[in-house]
Amino acid sequence: MKRYIIVFWLLVMFATGCVKEGYEGPEPDQPSRTVLVYLGGDNASLSEVLVSEVESLRKGWSYTGNRCLIYIDPVDDVPRLLSLRGGCKYNPVPYIDTVATYSEENSASASVFGRVMNDVVTLHPADTYGLIFTSHSSGWLPPKTLAYSEYSIGNDQNTGTTEGNAEMELTDFAAAIPDGQFDFIIFESCLMAGVEVAYELRNKTNYILASSAELVLPGFVPIYPLSLRYLFDTKQTTESALKAFATDYYNYVNTKSGAFRSTTLSLIATKYMNDLSIRAGEVLRLNTMHTNINYLQHFDRPGSYGDFPVSPRYFDFMDSMETISTPEQYSAIEEIMNKIVVWKAATPIFMEGYNGFSITKHSGLTIYIQQDCFPKLNSAYPKTAWYQATH
Repeated sequence: MKRYIIVFWLLVMFATGCVKEGYEGPEPDQPSRTVLVYLGGDNASLSEVLVSEVESLRKGWSYTGNRCLIYIDPVDDVPRLLSLRGGCKYNPVPYIDTVATYSEENSASASVFGRVMNDVVTLHPADTYGLIFTSHSSGWLPPKTLAYSEYSIGNDQNTGTTEGNAEMELTDFAAAIPDGQFDFIIFESCLMAGVEVAYELRNKTNYILASSAELVLPGFVPIYPLSLRYLFDTKQTTESALKAFATDYYNYVNTKSGAFRSTTLSLIATKYMNDLSIRAGEVLRLNTMHTNINYLQHFDRPGSYGDFPVSPRYFDFMDSMETISTPEQYSAIEEIMNKIVVWKAATPIFMEGYNGFSITKHSGLTIYIQQDCFPKLNSAYPKTAWYQATH
């Protein structure tokens, strides 16, 4: 009987991938972390990339007592919840385990996103959590604003569901995330470093890593094999870990040439967003008239998305504030911004040769400026939490 018990224990040990005794990881008193990678790829433009992303994540996995879960919704298959396993002393080769298989569903609906978030927090508890959200996105803009892409956050083009070709509103995305449990949210998607986004998520996460402009494909896929480890290193602060991850990506992009040498990335500490709304509100309630928006730094490529009229929608926050503030007001806002944007980097040119633009100013946050040519956006903007806090 004892021999059978020993054999059974050995089978369990290898089946589970790693055991607590003998693995090389954090000290027992280090906090545990669960990171959810949400791959909303049920659309023609991203599905193939996201399959390669899973493999890249697998290559970067090493067991440290923490957990990495991957929700993936590809075009040609049903959604699944995966777990990275192995990568330890007893099972050194990382592998992928299927935790759950779902029926066809709309991964860009707030109900599905919220259910996955709840499953992760409830079924896989940890001291801290992180989220990597990978899909299409356009910041605070309402869905179906940009003609070709028609997305706000997420994009599911599966016509087999009742909500096919759907997207999430920023408010619904935020509502699906539990308050105060997430150390960080990394947006592996476009145009999410808006002040409107950071303010909406201020009670949902401590840090946001996002791009003021678009995120050029294949996103973070090339750096995951070497840099994923930072996101699970609870021996260092969350801020330090995210800075290391972001720096690796920026350095990688700088090895490229032409349009592929394009990035804007910033690390945003959300705890000071209320302070920023107070200071910025003192300016915005009195003066929103910019002398000429054509001279402001913008981060989108108007006309590249089938959008009309052709005019920028994402302006540099501090460049905008400078044109409507007194020197004293600007200095006060700048002091808070130095606490909010704890790291930032940008290439000199974005998407050179593809309706791109030069980057001469990059504060790490963008802001929408109302224009007569965007009546629908102007009507929607006052509904944002940022606008309501500053007007």
